[in-house]
Amino acid sequence: MRPSRAVLAALWIACAGAASAQSVHPMPVGPLPFHLRLAQADAVAIATVTAIHDGRIEVGDAQVLTGALGPSFEIKRAPSKPPPLAVGMPAVFLLRGARPPYVLADDPKDVIVLRDAASARAWREELPKLVAARGDPQQLLALYLSWLDGSDEAMRATAATALVDLRSKLPPLGDAAAVERARVALDGQRPIEVRRVSARLASMQPAGASALLRGLPGDAPDPLILDVALHGGALFSSPELGAALDRALASEDLELRRRAVRVAGQIWSDDVAAKVRTVSERDADPLLRQEAREALQEHATR
Repeated sequence: MRPSRAVLAALWIACAGAASAQSVHPMPVGPLPFHLRLAQADAVAIATVTAIHDGRIEVGDAQVLTGALGPSFEIKRAPSKPPPLAVGMPAVFLLRGARPPYVLADDPKDVIVLRDAASARAWREELPKLVAARGDPQQLLALYLSWLDGSDEAMRATAATALVDLRSKLPPLGDAAAVERARVALDGQRPIEVRRVSARLASMQPAGASALLRGLPGDAPDPLILDVALHGGALFSSPELGAALDRALASEDLELRRRAVRVAGQIWSDDVAAKVRTVSERDADPLLRQEAREALQEHATR
């Protein structure tokens, strides 16, 4: 059985963004989405580091979310793999074990460190909601989207990785939510990673893909958002694809024109070939004209 376009779109979105060193992992090679990591822990708490020893970390002022922890406890620390913690730091601790000293359930480098008191307050308010929503994919989706749009950097990063990781098994966005993600992706005032993740989510649904294409390149154009939008439009045969590609190829931004030519090679058709031929003949940049000619030659031999 051939996969549906929605499945193909999900696979593309999960793979997109490899060109950016700071983008969300293109494939699920990192830690599990956060709600799945929570499910694997025997205990979860938000606590503040009070002391660090060679083999132990002491924490206090704990807000216990799951498990039978006290207000203060010890965690085993491997000197060869220390977590990114210092005395006075609040953090989210996912733990294993029936009694102290507990063991970190995560790789130490994946401990979520809360940068200040405001971040700690935000996590103390929001994390119980995530714990309660673990068995409800629709609630998880809504909560992660609210985190993605929020002001806390650690929450945004946690939500971003979960929303684009296929292991999360979150439900698809509805049309209205997909269009809203397209709006966020095109909003130059939003953090760039929020915009990129929103573009991926929008492009997984026909309504979102169309809304994203209609807004390209936008007031604050980004090459990765352009990539995602054009691929999503091709997967859903969006009627807005041709005009969006025209605008990208006519952009004053050389990198956007170059990205458009490269994506054109992956969504090739007679109409796309005509657009690339125009670039090969008329673009102001000689290197891009050459790249367009090479794309034409490559597809002529297929």
